[in-house]
Amino acid sequence: MNKVAFITGAGGYIGSETACTLAKAGIAVAVCDINEESVQRTVQRITADGGKAKGYVADVSESASIHAAVDTAVRELGRLDIFVHVAGGSARIAGAQAKFVPLVEQEDYVIDRVLKVNLYGAIYGSRAAARVMIRQGEGGKIVNFSSAVGLNGLKCCCDYAAAKGGVMSFTKALAKELGPYKINVNSVAPGIVMRPEETGGDDRAFKTNLLGEKCTAKDVAQLVEFLCSERARFITGQTYVIDGGRSLSMKGSD
Repeated sequence: MNKVAFITGAGGYIGSETACTLAKAGIAVAVCDINEESVQRTVQRITADGGKAKGYVADVSESASIHAAVDTAVRELGRLDIFVHVAGGSARIAGAQAKFVPLVEQEDYVIDRVLKVNLYGAIYGSRAAARVMIRQGEGGKIVNFSSAVGLNGLKCCCDYAAAKGGVMSFTKALAKELGPYKINVNSVAPGIVMRPEETGGDDRAFKTNLLGEKCTAKDVAQLVEFLCSERARFITGQTYVIDGGRSLSMKGSD
């Protein structure tokens, strides 16, 4: 029996890598993103490598949208074993005019969008997935993305810090609710993740962690894969920080 994973934000850099990593482990992937073109790119990546994937377009900030996408995926792929909420971002997800500014200057529409995508998306998506997993009666894995910013805060990102801190608390509470159903609930909290085009050595990601290395999407995807595997069967309610120790170091402070 092939397991099925539903991944939000799977059209983005980290989400796409996560989807491909789970697919290589033999898991069928429901690729979900708000952008259909991005969805299809990830689906094509997976199928070109011999994996199984289907694409779904949804806005995770809207309860009806994400619930409909999850229900459709279950109908088409037969079941749901894993839910991963990667979709998120700071002020930039509110549009081209959104700015990184102190809270006293921030506009309502930016705060609203940041909280809805990062925190509401995790709540709505987890709820949709949990309903299916409980009905199936075979357990499951839920992984929501937090951030190292949710641990330490970051000026001009109060909304983002609040949302990601909320994900950590939500993870603990939901783990307590879903434990009796053998559903593991965890979160991952990346620091700065390098994109392929960012090749320079003199940058924040290289200089402000304890290992002197650069975190890639693959590093994060492999952590998610572990938490979704049977190797992590006795882990729940935890947040795993993946930042090379940056959050432990004064070098990482702002």
